[in-house]
Amino acid sequence: MEEKQQFESDKISFTVEKQKGCIVKYKVKTDPKIAQETHKQAIRSIAKEVSLPGFRKGKAPDHLIAKNYPKPLKERWQKALADKVFQECQKLAKIPLLHQEAQINFHVDSLSTSEGAELNYAFETEPFVSPIEIENIKIEKIEKEVIDEKKINETLHRIQLFFATFETISDRNVKQGDYVTIDVDIIEEDPPKKALTNTRFEVKKEKMAKWMLDLVIDMKIGEAKEGVSIPDEDASEEHKKESPPKKVRLMLKNIEKASLPPIDDEIAKKVGVKTVNELKENLEKLLNKQADEKVQKHYREEINAYLLKTCPVDLPRSLINKETQYRIKQLVADPVFQKKLVDMSEEERKKAVQDVEIQGEKAVRLFYIARQLIEEHKINISPNEVHLEVKTPLEALFSNQSDHYNAKESSQEQKAIAMSRLLLTKAEDFLIDKAEFITSKPKDKNALPPPAQTEKSPKKSPEKAPPKKVSKQTALKQKETQTKKKKAITAKKEFNPKKNVKKKKDTS
Repeated sequence: MEEKQQFESDKISFTVEKQKGCIVKYKVKTDPKIAQETHKQAIRSIAKEVSLPGFRKGKAPDHLIAKNYPKPLKERWQKALADKVFQECQKLAKIPLLHQEAQINFHVDSLSTSEGAELNYAFETEPFVSPIEIENIKIEKIEKEVIDEKKINETLHRIQLFFATFETISDRNVKQGDYVTIDVDIIEEDPPKKALTNTRFEVKKEKMAKWMLDLVIDMKIGEAKEGVSIPDEDASEEHKKESPPKKVRLMLKNIEKASLPPIDDEIAKKVGVKTVNELKENLEKLLNKQADEKVQKHYREEINAYLLKTCPVDLPRSLINKETQYRIKQLVADPVFQKKLVDMSEEERKKAVQDVEIQGEKAVRLFYIARQLIEEHKINISPNEVHLEVKTPLEALFSNQSDHYNAKESSQEQKAIAMSRLLLTKAEDFLIDKAEFITSKPKDKNALPPPAQTEKSPKKSPEKAPPKKVSKQTALKQKETQTKKKKAITAKKEFNPKKNVKKKKDTS
């Protein structure tokens, strides 16, 4: 909570207190003149609406209006006073409301034409964003995916599949090259949890996890098998961590054989180009664009993580609630989520709502941080930049339609969402341009840590003491003792018990 601020004029005196959640409170004391002015204003408004015996409408004396309509008069007086006083407060404090429709709560503590009035106000203001330390932003550099002939051919195969015809197979079991529709349930949970429903896979090593391929080969329609969903050996460590082995049941629902159209000028025309060569050229451009966007998306996520960590923003509760309600509405309208919702427990539903609220709070916070950056650095944004309609079926395959809206779109809500995304993207890309890129070195897990090094002071060679003078008899005794020690050491070396033990044969 911040320190209270004091404001004063010839009409009012008040304190301003800013509280958590962007709540601002005014505690106001007014001069009697404002109370008198608003009292007359309230009487006039009632007089225009009522008729008293002996008086034309609007001509009844003030004291008779006050006597006959005390309750409506009090309500209108308080409302007129509250509006007038708030305007006077805003002239001095200049604290903006959250938006034009923001609710202003007030309470009149005392009200008198002779002594004035005391009021309290509470309302939400816009979030304050601290300056962002751009010079401290560091991003780990990643390599862009290489677009080669193999990648282009894989994409051509996807286009073939899009225009393929599928023949249902019912007289044999599954074999390599087929297309199967399966359900997968996680059966180690009680009750079993749906993992996949009516999902089509190509029965091929490159298109299926090994555990799934091993199960589905030679299955027949309607058959179910149980197994363990073990990630492939060549899967990334991140995938292995996110997808630990689970006991599953796989149900085969359908077997199909695909008839693929040839890659020729006819299929090229179907996706909006004239020839196969033109198709391949456009594919290469679109794939490179997609690879660039993937790298940029990674950098944007890094930027967002940095902003969320280093830029705390106090947000109004109403904004978080509004964003949460919108996201829940979108989720409930999704048929896939509707099916998941049916299988959820009460605790899982609460957790889902909490997760949506957390994501909503992050989205609102990033919006205000981005807006601050746009204003501070005068970054240009044009509505035309979100009118990115696709022109050919080929472009549609590589386009994220959720980020765009039609120029003729009548929904103001959709336009506002598109503009918010554009604002955030512009701010993210601005920070990426300003960031310092670092290259992380791969860590050798088997490498031992280097030994700790301590500074040692150089040893001084001890000064040799002058030899002591000994008698001839003492010298003979010392020589005899040294001779005995040498003999004992020689005898110990000659007796080595390990040399006298024969090795047993290893029969294991």
